[in-house]
Amino acid sequence: MKPGLFNWRYFFWLIPVNVFTVLVLIAPPPLTFGEAISWTFLALISHALMAIPFAIFRRIDWVIGKLRYEIGAMAIVGAIRGFAILDVGLLMDLPQLEPYLLRPLNSAVVVPTWFLVIHFLIGSRLEFAEDYRVLYLKLVRGNIERINVGKASANVKEIEQRINAVLEPLRDKIELLHGNKISAVRLAEESMIIQSFVEEKIRPLSHELWQRKEIQVPRLGFFALITFTLFRTKLPIALTIFPYTIFSLVGLASIIPLSDAFWYQSKTAALLMIIAYLYKYFYERISEKAVLNTLAIILTLFLPLVTSRLMDSLLDFESVPALGELVGLVWIFLLLLSFGASLAVSKYHEEIMSVLRNQLKDVVIDSQAKESEEVSARFAKYLHGEVQSELLSASMMLSQAAKEKNSRIGRRGIEKTAEILRRDHSQYVVGSELVPEVRMQKIIDAWAGIAKIEIELVGTGVIQEDSLASLSDVVEELVSNSVRHGGASEISVKVSRKAGSLSVIFKDNGNKRGKGKPGLGSSLLKSLITEVKKVETQDGSVTTFQLIN
Repeated sequence: MKPGLFNWRYFFWLIPVNVFTVLVLIAPPPLTFGEAISWTFLALISHALMAIPFAIFRRIDWVIGKLRYEIGAMAIVGAIRGFAILDVGLLMDLPQLEPYLLRPLNSAVVVPTWFLVIHFLIGSRLEFAEDYRVLYLKLVRGNIERINVGKASANVKEIEQRINAVLEPLRDKIELLHGNKISAVRLAEESMIIQSFVEEKIRPLSHELWQRKEIQVPRLGFFALITFTLFRTKLPIALTIFPYTIFSLVGLASIIPLSDAFWYQSKTAALLMIIAYLYKYFYERISEKAVLNTLAIILTLFLPLVTSRLMDSLLDFESVPALGELVGLVWIFLLLLSFGASLAVSKYHEEIMSVLRNQLKDVVIDSQAKESEEVSARFAKYLHGEVQSELLSASMMLSQAAKEKNSRIGRRGIEKTAEILRRDHSQYVVGSELVPEVRMQKIIDAWAGIAKIEIELVGTGVIQEDSLASLSDVVEELVSNSVRHGGASEISVKVSRKAGSLSVIFKDNGNKRGKGKPGLGSSLLKSLITEVKKVETQDGSVTTFQLIN
């Protein structure tokens, strides 16, 4: 199981769960409208107070990243919630369960359970989807080191025709201006035209081509997940005993004496430990897992109930109300299902990733389709990266020329735009002109006069061509973002080797910028880099990351 419980997204998702729990399981029924409002307010206050220790633990490095420490810290967060419900509830004159310490004890168990379930049922799916896409792209790139132009020629021709049709209006305009003297006003107009052209034509086309690369991540449907959990996964009976015991103890203490509730739950916990031990013993020795799991579920749910009834009748013990037994039965089943589903999702994901690593041909699309996908993706990256960057750089040059009334810079901008629009685009995508070393220099040249860019390789040794190509994609995207959105004029890129991977330090002197809407660029970066850390400074920003192998 991966760590990651301290996620603000989970924290906010659980607000309605907390409110529901307080209204249904803590507040004494029946509730009037006014009482319901008071208990809802109490639930929201308790959740808000949980945010304080939650935020503190997120900043403690030795807690975050280790699941057992995260569970322990989450128990403290839960206890804070319990004390909040208790103390604030007493201040609001709301009835509280006695002894009072049962409330924080119960909350210290329930809150980690919430976060575990939501993390492994929902969060793990999101993590798996991202891991799957990254591995898929990595393996597909490894499978297709060089595109077979013969196979992909039809696709290349179709996409090139689309690109030429999109670029033709701008190319005709620029050709009319090329070699002619242009006024400062006209230079400013052309600068705006190019920028608008990039936003309205180039970006939509690159996004459309990238969508052809969209990867369908395998998903486990609801009913398939239930079946997988109950009949194909090892049931986590032992994991459910502690949270079930605490929750049921607190619930029963509200309807029968605490001593009777404690005796009932002690007996039930002992029976469940015996069942868990026997299940573990036979699980390793019986091949019919579905039959064993069915029998274990029946025993887990009904053996404590039957035993209790027998002891009540034969030994004259205090009986537990049927409603209390029913709530306990439903609770242990939900715990069993939730923990089991979490493990099932993890197991299913592991199986899929194992298949993807070891038998790629069995799960990915056929070779011809892969060629088509890869061609579309390369054209998308080419348009989003080189064409867009160079056109925007040329647009900035024209804007600068208009402000300074400098015809020399204006001519350079027009010539640069003309060169971009005249080129044979397919050669840059699938031909010999797509050389990573050359692309690095082209990134520097593309922004010449707009930003000073230095790229330094330190102790990297020989870099494989696919890694160098990925590096140039990343650097191109980051440089474009820094110049366009941050107004950077100085950029330095330092590449070194760390633990077998390429480690990059990217510095710029641009302005602080917020998170924009995720697009092709962010999708591209997610598939290529990991361990990203960004620090804003007075002089700009420093971003460090590692290239995914």
